[in-house]
Amino acid sequence: MTRMPFAPGAARELLLADDEFVGMLAGGTVTTRELPDPLVGPCVTISAGVNRRQNPGQSQVRLMISVWVPKPEILVDRTPPILTDPEELAWDIADAAGRVLARRQLMGRGASFTYRGMTWRGIWDMGPTTLVDTARGKDNPLYRSIIEVVMKAGTAPAAP
Repeated sequence: MTRMPFAPGAARELLLADDEFVGMLAGGTVTTRELPDPLVGPCVTISAGVNRRQNPGQSQVRLMISVWVPKPEILVDRTPPILTDPEELAWDIADAAGRVLARRQLMGRGASFTYRGMTWRGIWDMGPTTLVDTARGKDNPLYRSIIEVVMKAGTAPAAP
């Protein structure tokens, strides 16, 4: 039986392998778990939505990639300070995540990548969209930008 690898983990690995994307995080994190509390820098959370299994060897998993950025007062107190507006920073990081995950789609070429014995490629399907989350209080807003990417997984070897 073909085991379906953890699609959010595949996306996390691909994002963390991209130096330009990691640089945009300015020491922030990419996680498939809960949002850190307190949030002191940019954070990307990855969760799986719908998983459409075409057959035992192929799946399409819709991932929600959420970028969370704290209020400006926290960003400017960092070393070095982040001076970009937090809503714009969230948008920029979400856009970069979409470009990394859907590189093959956007360029019309490019290799799939292998993660835990399956090949993966992403299709950027939605976003970025923006939200302001005040669940931690009006004085502690989190600026959020979301994209959705469909990760296609198959058992064939990755293309060169």
